[in-house]
Amino acid sequence: MSRKPKNIEEPFSPEQLERLEVKGEKDVQLQRQKEGIFQRNRAKRDARDLASQVRWKRRAGIALVSLVLVLFLIWIMTWLLTTIGDLVITVDSDAAKKGISISEKDPATLSDGEDSGATFKLSANMVKEVTNITYDWLPATLDLEATGSHNGRNYLAYTFFLTNNGKETLTYQSQLQAVKAAKDADEACRVMIYKNGEPEVFAKENRGLTSSDGKPEAFEQIFKKDIPENYTPPTKEEIEAAADKPQNKELVAHTDEAIEIQPFVDSKTVFNTEIDGLEPGATDKYTIVMWIEGEDPECLDVIRGGYVKLMWFFNVADEEL
Repeated sequence: MSRKPKNIEEPFSPEQLERLEVKGEKDVQLQRQKEGIFQRNRAKRDARDLASQVRWKRRAGIALVSLVLVLFLIWIMTWLLTTIGDLVITVDSDAAKKGISISEKDPATLSDGEDSGATFKLSANMVKEVTNITYDWLPATLDLEATGSHNGRNYLAYTFFLTNNGKETLTYQSQLQAVKAAKDADEACRVMIYKNGEPEVFAKENRGLTSSDGKPEAFEQIFKKDIPENYTPPTKEEIEAAADKPQNKELVAHTDEAIEIQPFVDSKTVFNTEIDGLEPGATDKYTIVMWIEGEDPECLDVIRGGYVKLMWFFNVADEEL
């Protein structure tokens, strides 16, 4: 009876050991190649992702800068519209060609060779922190104080001169428009125009307010004011200092000559007048005063913080405004 052979581990021969080593090295190299390919692919993906992030950040940065620039331009446009002045005065190009010009300087006071400052567009300084006042508090000398802007604490005041520098007598048109108003501030606004020293006052008719006869409610009654004897115009520094002081609420002495307040022509047009016979070399002096009238029924808390922007147009009478 044969016996079952015992399992005896035979040692590797040199040839077998060499083959195993070669195979192991190939397996290691193959594994390293696989890892290298994976690492290269991952590096490529990382590079693409990084480049994509850089492009996205660059585009986001450009978009952000563009947005800031657009907002800045909008702010600039808004600033120009609302703070260049409560009043802009312009002369139509056809009127300018015929010799009409405007200036803050009085031609009668210019010395020989002095620049007249003649132009075709003027802008008044805006009034800040306006609260309502009343006509009786306004100085009687607003048409005599200064030229250019001479605002008070709560009112706009601006004086300029319109001159015919042409060779023919002209008839010109003068139109004042309330081109922009916030919070219906124009409903309680008063506009006083001095032309060569004579004042006129304009106001918007009260909405929905009627008297017993069904007509719009009458405006308050006002009178021309007394000019103090031996009046001396204040200096520029005195005017600026007075505008920073609390509102003077003393009633100004007036005459018995009433001023009839004229209603606006329409919701936007304050007045539209025609001036005849301005001879060559002649000048018309204008002073405009604007304030929020506390006696007006439309002077309510809802208009607090509002403003009114006016534009004053001049043209020759045979041309449309």
